[in-house]
Amino acid sequence: MRKALRVAFSVVTILLVAAVAMQLYLAGVGVFSDPEDELFAIHGWSGRIVLPLLILLTVILAAVTKAGKSTVWLSVLLVGLLILQTLIFIVTGLIFNIGPDHANPPLGATLLVSLHPLNGLLILWFSFVVAKRAYRRAFRPETPDAAAVATAAEPVSTAPQVPEPSSGDAVGAPSR
Repeated sequence: MRKALRVAFSVVTILLVAAVAMQLYLAGVGVFSDPEDELFAIHGWSGRIVLPLLILLTVILAAVTKAGKSTVWLSVLLVGLLILQTLIFIVTGLIFNIGPDHANPPLGATLLVSLHPLNGLLILWFSFVVAKRAYRRAFRPETPDAAAVATAAEPVSTAPQVPEPSSGDAVGAPSR
């Protein structure tokens, strides 16, 4: 059961990385398409439904699989960054008294709302880090610490230690 949960954690995080990368693509599709086609709506829908579900599953599976404090906190950080994605728009609208359909936003609003794609890159980066950790946990055997390996590798001998001859001594010559 534990192995299955670890595999599920890895699969969900890989899907999350793919979904975030797809978000970047969908944003490009929306920006470079005819506004009447409303292709940007796919980016918004995915960001409001798909990403929150995958991030929520990531946090739950990180905790359930006992992935480690730092991995769990990185998963929680993804929740915060996703909330920040929406807050960027809300704060910009409140500060500059504009809405999403405002035709000519002031420069300050443009600069502030432009933090949205940078935050998206942070989400992509941290998603990748969590996915890498989840994959290692699910598919790579746990390695014991280096000290235990070094100790186990040393041969245990009960025979008395005989000093080796120095480089100047002839082999078989009696020592003085």
